[in-house]
Amino acid sequence: MEVSAQTSDLEQISNWKDEVNNAREVLQSMRSQLEQLSRRKTDEESLAQIEHFQNQFICQGEKADELRHDLKQSAKKISNNGTPPILHDDRPVDDFDVLQDRMYTFRKLYNELRDEFKAFSAFS
Repeated sequence: MEVSAQTSDLEQISNWKDEVNNAREVLQSMRSQLEQLSRRKTDEESLAQIEHFQNQFICQGEKADELRHDLKQSAKKISNNGTPPILHDDRPVDDFDVLQDRMYTFRKLYNELRDEFKAFSAFS
């Protein structure tokens, strides 16, 4: 029974890694779009929005990188079964439920940022 739970957890972590990798690619694409918009938009309000999105893309990218790393570490721990827990300050990777919560939060914030940027770029 435990083996199937491990396999299920590994499959879920693999799906999350794919989702995070996809989000990283979309963030890169949005950065490119923002760069193009910044060449056309020079009014003060647009420049403030552009700076806002630059900062948000940096923050979201950092969170994606951390989560990707921690998902890899968690998968490695599950695969090695029995190695000591791996801790990264406030980012435990040995607790599947904590990773699930972090993934939910990442997904929520990423989707909000993506939707906000789509709305901004649609008016440009």
